[in-house]
Amino acid sequence: MKNAYRILIALFCLLLCGQAFAQVELQLQPVRKDFIVGEDVALRLTIVNQTDASISLKNTPGRPWLNFSMTKRGESGPISPIATARFPELVLSPGSTRSFEFNLKSLYRLGTAGNYAAVATIRMPDGQTTYSSNRGLFTLTNGGKVREFNIQARGQRIVMSLRLAVVNGKECLFGQAINKDTNQVIGACYLAEYLNFMKPSVLLDGAQNMHVLCQSSPKFFTYSVMNTHGKRSSAKLYQRTGGLVDLVSTGKGIITVGLTPYIAPKPGSEKTRKASERPF
Repeated sequence: MKNAYRILIALFCLLLCGQAFAQVELQLQPVRKDFIVGEDVALRLTIVNQTDASISLKNTPGRPWLNFSMTKRGESGPISPIATARFPELVLSPGSTRSFEFNLKSLYRLGTAGNYAAVATIRMPDGQTTYSSNRGLFTLTNGGKVREFNIQARGQRIVMSLRLAVVNGKECLFGQAINKDTNQVIGACYLAEYLNFMKPSVLLDGAQNMHVLCQSSPKFFTYSVMNTHGKRSSAKLYQRTGGLVDLVSTGKGIITVGLTPYIAPKPGSEKTRKASERPF
């Protein structure tokens, strides 16, 4: 009889714990599964208030309401942060859901390729109760080298590199700027989806910016520019006009040939197209 009573008490406690942990739900999801080393690593955090009361999440001195922990496969222990996450006060009304994106690169040094996992934890207004998210999994890769240029900028020797990587099952081109003396990545960025019908055309302009033109779909081409900080400064869609498609360096700068800028039709004026014919 005593054993049955203890079992009932244990089941009741488990039920209460399950209800408590279900009061606030956190979901953490990377915007992509794969990133190039040096690129901004964006994750999306969703918080669901399943209680019947409003929750006010505030930072207190030395204790932010939102924290993260990071691990890398093959390494023991968590990765040490380089900054503390500081998010403004968040008020969740009963039954409400709030989502926002943040950049892990601003909180951690993510300078090497590998498989990573992030967990978000919030601290409740009582200062004691916490809730944690699932493990947000993502991979950092250097991809494959397509083209490289050695330049001098800001008193540094920099390698401007065009990389190819598969993201969500599609081949994509990325730019990466690397300090040649320290071998550390200065920055990286997404440039375009890549359809392997033509070899990318790659040129440097007078300011050492890297210009990349590639075919992104059967009907569309993408022309992107990356600066020496590893940031994409522009990206435009083009359509073929006929003849050779290429980038050409002239006395007035770099121009496209065989292409015309794509102008999106007004809403409701475009006929339904096949998925392969739509700009990404």
